[in-house]
Amino acid sequence: AEALCDLTEREMIIIRERRLVEEGVTLETLGRKLGVSKERVRQIEHQALRKLRSALTRIVGDPEEAGLIPST
Repeated sequence: AEALCDLTEREMIIIRERRLVEEGVTLETLGRKLGVSKERVRQIEHQALRKLRSALTRIVGDPEEAGLIPST
C-alpha cells in the first residue's frame, strides 16, 4: 500500500485495471475511458511500474532478492 502512494490517480487506475484484476482491460479500452491514446496509456503504465519498483526498493531493498518480483 505504501508503494501505491507514489502514484497519481490516473496511474493507479491504469495499474488497477491492467494488473490487479484477473482479466486486465486493454490499452485501447482504458484510453477511451481516460480520453487518451492507447500508446499514452502504455507510457503511463510503464512510468507507474517504474515508480512502484523504485518504491519497493526503498521499502524492502532489492525486490527481486526479496522475491517480490520476478528477475528481469
